[in-house]
Amino acid sequence: MEPTVTEYKPGPQLSRYIESYLIIQCDESFSKSIIPHHSFVLTIKLKGNHDYHMQSEMHQLPSISVSGLRKTVKHNTLSKGTEIIIVKFQPWGAFSFFNRPMYELNEIGISGYDLLNKTALDEMHSRLLETKDNRSKIDELEKFLWKAVKKQTMDKRIIEAISQMNQTQGKIKINEIASIVNLSIDTFEKKFREITGGTPKRISSIIRMSSAIREIPKYNSFTRLAYDFGYFDQSHFIKEFKSFTGKTPTQFLA
Repeated sequence: MEPTVTEYKPGPQLSRYIESYLIIQCDESFSKSIIPHHSFVLTIKLKGNHDYHMQSEMHQLPSISVSGLRKTVKHNTLSKGTEIIIVKFQPWGAFSFFNRPMYELNEIGISGYDLLNKTALDEMHSRLLETKDNRSKIDELEKFLWKAVKKQTMDKRIIEAISQMNQTQGKIKINEIASIVNLSIDTFEKKFREITGGTPKRISSIIRMSSAIREIPKYNSFTRLAYDFGYFDQSHFIKEFKSFTGKTPTQFLA
């Protein structure tokens, strides 16, 4: 049985930093493969267990955790009765909360208590457990997040760079983006990695593959799809696709 997934958009104050919130509630145990995403997430567990594995070893997420960028597919398992809230940051957004080079946090399942104020986290978590309806839970979460923002000024050049990647489906050259935002390659890559946690090439490649996956239904040939998205050839595309999703394109569509 599929879990109940409810998505909420952030309020005006936080939309600069946060893409969306997801409340996931499982009546039965559930497993799902999660492809790489180009931004950080904060996961808050209210009930049950949330496990994951990327190769063969199983790990359990802490009650409050921060996860960074991944190159490969992650397999999630939620036990019966599990309820979690996921905060999906904008690609540049998490930096404003943790105010440290984001490449230092590029791991899965870092405890939120290592990064944020413990007392404030405990208070927020307790209020979420006491709150019954989902909308009120999001309201409580937003109160906490707004107080947690440490750096409200964002580098518009990095925001513009990611906008260029999205507009071109990750196919734009990195030196072209650096030119558009008026930075040298070295300075651009350093600032980009500090704020997003990944190099421009890595974020662009995630956007490119995510875009290619969305476009698959429009193509009759994987060779043509690979060519249109700038992969060397079909075998290169399939290798990257399998690392990204855990399946070949044919298996993914089955």
